[in-house]
Amino acid sequence: MSEQRDESGRDPEDAAPAPSDARLKAILHALPDLMFRIRADGTFLEFFAPDESELAAPPATIVGHTLEDLLPPEVAAASRSAMRRALQSGKVETHEYPLDLPGGRRYFEARHVASGPDEILAIVRNVTQRRQDEQALRRSEESFRTLIDKSPDLIVVHRHGAIVYANERGIKLLGYDGPQQLLGNPALMLVHPDDRAVVEARIRRMLETGEPAPAVEERILRRDGSAIVAEVVAIPLEFQGEPSVIVVGHDITARLQAEQERRVLEERVQHAQKLESLGVLAGGIAHDFNNLLMGVLGNAGLALAQLPDDSPARDTLSRIEAAGRRAADLTRQLLAYSGKGKFVVEPVDLSRFVEEMIHLLQTVISKRAALRLQLAANLPMIEADASQLSQVVMNLITNASDALGDENGTITITTGAMHASREYLSSTFLSDQLAEGPYVYLEVTDTGQGMDVATVGRIFDPFFTTKFAGRGLGLAAVLGIVRGHHGTVRVYSEPGQGTTFKVLIPCSARATAGRPAPLPSPPPVAMDEEITVLVVDDDDIARTLARELLEHFGCRVMTAEDGTEGVRVVREHGEQIDVVLLDMTMPRMSGAETFAEMRKVRANIRVVLTSGYNEQDAVERFAGKGLAGFIQKPYLPEALVNKLRSVCRRA
Repeated sequence: MSEQRDESGRDPEDAAPAPSDARLKAILHALPDLMFRIRADGTFLEFFAPDESELAAPPATIVGHTLEDLLPPEVAAASRSAMRRALQSGKVETHEYPLDLPGGRRYFEARHVASGPDEILAIVRNVTQRRQDEQALRRSEESFRTLIDKSPDLIVVHRHGAIVYANERGIKLLGYDGPQQLLGNPALMLVHPDDRAVVEARIRRMLETGEPAPAVEERILRRDGSAIVAEVVAIPLEFQGEPSVIVVGHDITARLQAEQERRVLEERVQHAQKLESLGVLAGGIAHDFNNLLMGVLGNAGLALAQLPDDSPARDTLSRIEAAGRRAADLTRQLLAYSGKGKFVVEPVDLSRFVEEMIHLLQTVISKRAALRLQLAANLPMIEADASQLSQVVMNLITNASDALGDENGTITITTGAMHASREYLSSTFLSDQLAEGPYVYLEVTDTGQGMDVATVGRIFDPFFTTKFAGRGLGLAAVLGIVRGHHGTVRVYSEPGQGTTFKVLIPCSARATAGRPAPLPSPPPVAMDEEITVLVVDDDDIARTLARELLEHFGCRVMTAEDGTEGVRVVREHGEQIDVVLLDMTMPRMSGAETFAEMRKVRANIRVVLTSGYNEQDAVERFAGKGLAGFIQKPYLPEALVNKLRSVCRRA
C-alpha cells in the first residue's frame, strides 16, 4: 500500500475529515468563541474561529502544529496541564492566559473537556473586556471603601441586630482599636440606654415600611462610657447579599457645645446690657433725687437753725430731717447699684477687714446658723471703699442667713487670692472688659436649699426676691459695688446643694494701706472778712437753698443758673469771690467746662464741686487740675459751711 501525503507533507489520516454537515459547520463559524480539537500530545487537529475574531486565521496555519509552536512557553505549559487534568477527571478544566497581540494585550479563557480517549475539545473565549470590567469594578469598590472608611461620619452596618461592618472613622470616633472589637456585638450597645426603646421602635418601623428613617439626634456611647450626640440616618439596604441596615451618624457634639456657649454668651451680654441700662437709670434717679433731697434736708436744717430750742415744731422738723437722711441712704444704694458708689478708696486687707466685722455679722445672722471663717493670711491689698465693702459683706451674709430660713445650717466666709484667667472670668456676671490677672476673692457659702438656673439668672435684679417680703436692692447693690471696684461675681448653686457667692476684686498695685494724698489747694485768704461764695447750679431749688443757707451763716452769696453765667460773674467780680460752689451736671456748659473757663479768667480761683453723684466719680474728671474740694448732695447746712470755710483756711 503506497504511502500518500498531502501538500503539507502530513499523512491524511492524521487530519480529521471535514464536517459533512454544512449546517454544523455554519453554526461553529457563527459562535463567538474559538474552538480547537487537540490531540493529547498537544497537536492541533481542527480549528474554527468566527470571522471577526482577532485570532481568525486559515486552518492550515494552525492544524498540525503543536501548542509550543503557537503559544508562549508559559501558556503552552498551562494548557498542557489543563488538558491532562481534563483527560484524567473527565470534567471541564479552565485556565486563563494573556497574549500580546498587535492590538495590545488580550486575555483569554480556555475551557478543556475530553472529547475522546486521547483528544481534547478546547473552547477559547476572549475575556479581555470582562477582565477590564472586573478591574474597573474592583477599583470602584476600593474607591468606595476608601470613601466610606475615610468619611468624616460614623457608618455602621448591622444585620439582625448585630454589627457586621464599621468604617475607620466610626471605629476611631467610638474609641475602639479595630473592627474586631465591634463586629458581632449588638448594635444597640452603641445607643444610650435611655434612647434604646425609641431606637428599636424606629428600626422596626423602617424595616416594615422599607423606607429610610428620618434624621434624628441620638446619643451614641463610646467605649469609655462617654456619649457624643450625632445626627443619625438609618437606611435599609442589601449588604454582602443579605438584607441589612446602614446607619450614618454625623457627630454634632462640638456644634451643640458651640451653640450652647453662644447662647450663654448672648445671655451674659443681654444681662450685662440690662445691668448697664438699669445702672444708668439708677444713677440718674439717684442724682435727681439728691437734688430734691437738697430742698428737704436743707430747708429742714435751715428751719431748725432758725427756731428757738423750745419750739414745738423742732420735733416735726427733726423727723423730716431723719426721713430725708434715710432717703439719702437709699440714693447711696442706687448709686452703688449703678457702679458709682465709691467714695473714699484706700488699700484694704480683705481678711483683716472681715475679722473686724465679725461681731457685727453675728448680730444679723439667724440664731440657727453657725458662722465659720477660712481667712487667708498675707493677702495682697485691694483698692476699695471700706463703707461700700462692708455693704457687700453684710448683704451677702444677710442673704445666706435668709437662705437657711428656720433650719440649722452653716455660713462659711472664705478669703484668698487667685489668678483669674480669661476663661474663668467669662463665667462670671461681670466678665466684660476685665483683665485676667491676680485677684483677691471673698466667698460666702451657705448650706441652704440652693437655687435653680432660672433663679440664679435673676438674683441680681433690683428688688427681686424669693421671700414673701424683699429687703430692697440687696444683691443688686452688691453687684453695683463690685462693678464700681472693677471686680466681678460668680455664683455656684444647685437645688438642695446650697449656694456660694464668690466676689473677686483685682489686687492693688500699692503694697501698704493708706489714704490718697489730698488735692492740691490754692493759696488761702484771710478769714477776718466774710466769705464771698458764688453758687453755680442749674437747679433752682438747690441754688436758692444754698444761697439761703450761706447767707444764714454770714456769707455773701452770688448766684448763676448755668456755667455760662457763672463764667461771666467770675470775669466781672473774680477778685471778690473767695470760693465757687459749682454743680457738676448742667446744660449748655458742664461743670468741667465751666471750671476750665473760670481758671482761664482767674488761675487761682477756689472751686468746690457738688454733685448728686459720688466723689470718686466726680473728682476723677478733675484730677491734677487744682480742684479745692467736693461735697455730695444732699448736704446738711453745717456740712456745707464747714467745707467752704475749711477750703478757705487751708495753708
